[in-house]
Amino acid sequence: MRMSLGQRLKTVRHYSFLVLVLAGLTACQRYEWTHPTKSIEQFGRDKFSCESRASRLYPLMPVTVMEGGGYIYDDDFYCRHRRGRFGMCYSRPPIYVPPTYSTRDMNETSRNQAVESCLYSKGYVLVPAK
Repeated sequence: MRMSLGQRLKTVRHYSFLVLVLAGLTACQRYEWTHPTKSIEQFGRDKFSCESRASRLYPLMPVTVMEGGGYIYDDDFYCRHRRGRFGMCYSRPPIYVPPTYSTRDMNETSRNQAVESCLYSKGYVLVPAK
């Protein structure tokens, strides 16, 4: 039994939607730290000591970064038609669009990796949250 073109497109759309939903669900997976013998309170203390050590090793290092370069928008040119011919042409003055800036912590990734490494060294394991 052959499917019509419309049925095949509907099937392809259905499977595409299913793949997108599954990809979205896996992207939202949360994780949590666990230890077979330690309590939540002990985890809090261990995590705090790991974060303190990582902050000493990789202190806050804010850097201003230019997100987009400044540019000149000069695309506003138009002509009026008069009886099938060009009449007057006009242009507006160019507009300067300034760059945008943001501040980032250059040590954030290293600091987070140091905290994870420290917790792993204390016997904690990162598992999918229930």
